[in-house]
Amino acid sequence: MMMGDQKKISEAVDKLKANLYETASVQQWANLMGYECPKLFARKFQRYYEVRPNRYLKYLRLKYISEELRKRSYSNFEVARKFGVVDEIALNKYINYHLKCSPTELKMMKQAQIEEKLEKFGSKVR
Repeated sequence: MMMGDQKKISEAVDKLKANLYETASVQQWANLMGYECPKLFARKFQRYYEVRPNRYLKYLRLKYISEELRKRSYSNFEVARKFGVVDEIALNKYINYHLKCSPTELKMMKQAQIEEKLEKFGSKVR
């Protein structure tokens, strides 16, 4: 990997965090990073971070969604729309599929429980 590529890939997580509300797929993330080919971006990301970009993207979205839900200042529908999810039903399915709990259950959990669930979902990138 050339030095310029390493620098660009090393900035991928920061760029994702800054644009998380508009980024729901690896393709969008790759475009954001200036890659025309999402597969090339994915290979470089995985080589650099040792985790698939799709896995990390889901991890980060779930982490931020859980934070928004726990603030209680937004309804489930508003949180869903903020993250580009169609509605609260789709948000419920997304969270349930990945974390095996509902958004309401997530709101009621202690922070340590949420972190444990996210850790089980897994990501090596911190």
